[in-house]
Amino acid sequence: MTAVVWFRQDLRIADNDALHQACANHEQVVAVFTITEKQWQEHDWAPIKRDLLQRQLNYLQQDLAEKGVPLVILSCDYFRQLPAELLQLCQKRGAAALYANRDYPLHEVRRDRAVNAWLQRHGMECHWFDSNLLVKPGQVKTLNGTYYKKFTPFFKAWLKVLDADGIDAPQSLAGQRPKINNVHSIELAGEKKNSAAWAGSEHVVRDRLSRFLREEVNQYKTSRDVPALDATSRLSPFWELGVIAPRAAARLLQSQSPDFPYGLNEGPHTWLSELAWREFYQHLMWHVPKLSYGQAFQEYTEAYPWRHDQSDFKRWTEGRTGFPIVDAGMRQLLQEGWMHNRVRMIVANFLCKDLHIDWRWGERYFMQQLIDGSFAANNGGWQWSASTGTDAVPYFRVFNPTRQSQQVDPDGQYIRKWVKELEQVPVKHIHAPSEYLRARGETDYPLPMVEHKDARERFISTFKGLKNEK
Repeated sequence: MTAVVWFRQDLRIADNDALHQACANHEQVVAVFTITEKQWQEHDWAPIKRDLLQRQLNYLQQDLAEKGVPLVILSCDYFRQLPAELLQLCQKRGAAALYANRDYPLHEVRRDRAVNAWLQRHGMECHWFDSNLLVKPGQVKTLNGTYYKKFTPFFKAWLKVLDADGIDAPQSLAGQRPKINNVHSIELAGEKKNSAAWAGSEHVVRDRLSRFLREEVNQYKTSRDVPALDATSRLSPFWELGVIAPRAAARLLQSQSPDFPYGLNEGPHTWLSELAWREFYQHLMWHVPKLSYGQAFQEYTEAYPWRHDQSDFKRWTEGRTGFPIVDAGMRQLLQEGWMHNRVRMIVANFLCKDLHIDWRWGERYFMQQLIDGSFAANNGGWQWSASTGTDAVPYFRVFNPTRQSQQVDPDGQYIRKWVKELEQVPVKHIHAPSEYLRARGETDYPLPMVEHKDARERFISTFKGLKNEK
């Protein structure tokens, strides 16, 4: 009997429970990936992320063909059409069961419930697995039985689950199926932006992960906040598409400490905590449906009088604010479809607390540009920066962009790379160059668009008033 494996954010063969169980239980296995074009547009998929998806699907198709599993591409407009489309595919292939790994955002959960109900109604089995997270939502709870709203206690509970459950050993696909030779290139419709510098097969990406954890992770705690260094793993696009599983990373870290998840050095421990942050935000998205509707976690902050100034917002998106570290980050985003995480925090803080522009505008713009755009992590990061989220930065902590620039890019190397107008500016002026440039009659680089001290005071005063009224 045949089974269908529905691939979504799990474009891999290793550590893929749905695929492994289907191969173990059925002689014939068919893989399917579903394209929902208009749904993706509503979810603000970035052109560069779409391009990377296309490339990774072609790699996946080749890998599956080696295992004798064909990959079918189904296209429709919206999630709501998928129950009928998947049923038709299963009936056409003579499949008795559907296998899939769970997704956790609200609309994806509703999509899967609808598919499950429709297929079961027509006599099919549906099997769902949790192989995209190390700890699934609902698995860690407070003493009161509720979900964690603060990261630190969540992380402690998360580590305990890893300690108790351990990390499964990698599996081999069961069964022998003839290799498929006639594989055709997959082409996605819609706007795309070249992601060739990022793309790589599952094997290549796993090698990148292994090399990072072997050679670079020990310096991660001290070097991760320096944007001029290539000190982060740059694997975030592949976590998002599921080319590698968190389980693979945990297994490699486990080899560094017999007491895993405890006993790691500072660098590996800090990097592991970043995986936990990723899961924390996915758990929140699962527990708090309103986050999927553009609402703030802290309800009282909805009353903040955010500005909706298109002109100022445009200057921010173009990297023309007059604050070099902000402009460098925004220009990197435009060119690469990616931005260093520390700089993401700086530019988000600037938009919300210096320009007082609605965090939702920034959240959406990031999703439209980022190759690693993750709805849960992006929402969590923006609400953290705007002080509207759970466990967010306190409202009175307003980043000084000039001081941040001096701390994370002291010699201006990152700024000079992305802001070409400032290439020749001396280090002593690179973080606040306006007086230096004007004294020389240079006007290519804009003046600062706000006075940080005044903007900070207005934000704190207004936010404090809201907090006192709640």
